[in-house]
This record gives sequence, C-alpha cells and structure tokens, in this order.
Amino acid sequence: MFHWLLPSSPADYTVPEDKQANAFLKYKTRILVSTILAYAAYYVVKSNFTPSSPSLIKYEGFTTADIGLVLSVLAISYGIGKFFVGLLVDRLNPRFSVGVGLILSAIFNLLFGYTHNLALICVLMAFVGVTQGFGGPSCQKSLATWFNAENLGTATSTWNISHNIGSGTASLIVSTIIATYGASHIHNIFMIPSVISIIMAIIVMMMGVDTPESVGLPKVNKDEKKNIKHSSSWAAFRDNILRNPLVWAFCIMNAFSYILRYGIENWIPIYLSSGKGFSSSTTNLGFTIFEYAAIPGTILIGLYSDKVLKGRRVPITIATSLIVLILTPIYAMSQNLTLIYVILGILGISIYAQQVLMGIVIMDVLPIESVAGGIGLSGFFGYAFGEVAASYGIGKIVGSNNWNGAFWLVAISATICIIFFLYIEFKYKHKI
Repeated sequence: MFHWLLPSSPADYTVPEDKQANAFLKYKTRILVSTILAYAAYYVVKSNFTPSSPSLIKYEGFTTADIGLVLSVLAISYGIGKFFVGLLVDRLNPRFSVGVGLILSAIFNLLFGYTHNLALICVLMAFVGVTQGFGGPSCQKSLATWFNAENLGTATSTWNISHNIGSGTASLIVSTIIATYGASHIHNIFMIPSVISIIMAIIVMMMGVDTPESVGLPKVNKDEKKNIKHSSSWAAFRDNILRNPLVWAFCIMNAFSYILRYGIENWIPIYLSSGKGFSSSTTNLGFTIFEYAAIPGTILIGLYSDKVLKGRRVPITIATSLIVLILTPIYAMSQNLTLIYVILGILGISIYAQQVLMGIVIMDVLPIESVAGGIGLSGFFGYAFGEVAASYGIGKIVGSNNWNGAFWLVAISATICIIFFLYIEFKYKHKI
C-alpha cells in the first residue's frame, strides 16, 4: 500500500553521455526549487504561531510563560521527530516523504484555530513537531544525493533561504489576516497557512526526483566513503553516526546555536511590543526583516565557503558567533527603530549562516545513507535542548519582567560557540 514511499529503483535506461549535462542541470534545478518550496511551506505552518502570539496574549488570555510552553513542546517534539523520522527518511524516497510530512503538519496546524484549551494546543503542537521532522532530513538527503562536495555548500545555503522565506511569509500572512479579518479571528491565522501548505505539498511531490540513478543518470558522488551501504538502519547509524566524534561535537554545539536563533527570533514580536512599546505592524516588520535579510546573506556566505575557503566552514561560524555577541546588547538597549531593524537583519544573516554551515559540515563527513539521520540527530539537540532553553526558559525569565536575563542567556551561548569553534578550528588543522 505504501510501496510508493520506498526508494525508486534504478531506471532501465541510461541517458546518453552527450545529454547528461543538460539532464543534470534540469534535475538539479528541480531538486533545488522543490526543496526550497517544500521547506518554506513547512515553516509557514510552523512559524505562524510566533507572530500570532501577541494576539493570543491579548484575546485568548495566554501569558508569556504559556507561549514559551507551547513553543517548547514544538521544540521537543520537533527534535524527537527530526531524529527518529530522519532515520526513517534514510530508507524512504525523499520526494514523497517530504510531501506527506507537510500535509500532516498542515492538518494539525489547522486545528489550532478551533480550540482555546492550552493543553489541547500543546498536544496538537506535539503532532506538528513530529510531522515537521520529515522536512529537513528529506530535503538535505536530496541535496546530498544530487550535489557533490564542491557545490554542496552553495546548494545547501541556497536551499536554506527556505527557512527565511517560510518564516517571513508566515509573518506577512498573519499580518494580512489580522488586517483583513481582525486579530480576534484566531482560526484564520492557522487555517489559511495550512491550506497554502497542503497545496504546496502536492506541487513539490510532482516536481521532486529521488536519485540520479532513478532517471538514468550516474551517481553524483563517486567517493566510495560517500556511497557506503549497510544492511540495516541500525548498522548505518552505529558505524556512521554513533562512532563519529565530529558529528556528536556539532550536534552538541547545535543546541547552543539554537539558543542564539530562537532566543532572538521567537521573542521579536513580544519583545518589541511589550519591551519597547512598538505597534504590531512594527513588530511583525522586525520579524520579517530578521528572516528576509538572511536570504541573500546566507547564499553569499555559502558560496564564499565553497569558492574562497575551499569547503572550510568553521572560520565563518566563529565570525558569526562574535557578531551575535557584539550586537545582542545593542539590540537590547536601543530605542532607535531604524537601528533595531538593521541589527535584526545582521543577526538574521549571522545566525542562519552559522546553522546552515554547521549542517553542511555534518553532510560533508557522513555517507549519503546517513545524511538524514545525522541531520535529524543534530536537529534533536538543537530543538530539544537549544530551543527549549530559548523558548520556555526565556518565557519564564521574561515572566519575571527580566528581559536582561534573557539576553544574558543569548550572550553566554554566543561565547560558548566562539570557544568551541576556535577549538575545532585548531584541532582539525584548519580543514573544516
């Protein structure tokens, strides 16, 4: 019944050599576009809760601690889902697994608008989180299958703009819905993004492709280490991930990197509205700037790591952590709206670039058969530990009227990232 979810068999034909270059260009373009659209849609249904949070506080009686609790449920369930689903995706056809997960996530998200019960919202959010786990691993497995090491950084950083497109679009959708229907119509805030995402899931499944071999093309990665095949998921996980210290190191550091990201991102609307007294349109614009500024910035940084640094990613992660450490206190203290917007744009570029480069390192050091599992494990640490600290932890801190404590948490995490990345840079002799 579900055989269509399994990997495609190799094609019974071979594309002639003189036509392979054009065929690769066509399919790589389809892979890149479909994965960007897919993951942007994942973020549309995952990120619409954050820009809607001021309305939930105003009209539904939620507190900042309640918002932090719901976001923490998403973080934990998404982390767990990304890990276990990531292992599953390694054995599935990513063309279809990415669409199925998106449809399920959209359905659960749609139901948010029809309940005011905090416990039920948390349960629904847990289902959203688990089904969201199909997204990243499926997309990154496709990228690792179709792009070689010389172009993987550029391709992945280009794909990574889907985060920003999705989150920024979610903010714009919420703003438009509030302007059209009013902030009290909570169900529209969740229903409309869900319908959009279901339609997108169907489109990306039609566009997607499994492997080069399934369409008569040769493997992209010729390196034997990248094409190792184990007889079982457990054997692949044990040999490729459990016994790889570099993967574990970056998984642990991903937790601190996620504190940087969500310690800023999740609280932009509430901080700018309650902490600085700005209007809802102003706060949503700040959130959108944080997301959209990273689109050109992340692509250029990924290209720089490929073409100028020849695949070295860690020097850039050191620089991005330093930028976050310097700009966070300025963001916290400033009342100048223009300066705040500029800082949010720079923070968005720095944080997203850091996270995409960390993911590329994991993709670089793992065989294709374990890319989804490695990304899933990294995501588990990032969401289950990092985002929980940034969501529930900061929610509790802010509930005590202590925004300074929240920014201290971000600053300490940035410092730990700097120390760790410096250690990795010298331990691996400037190779990563």
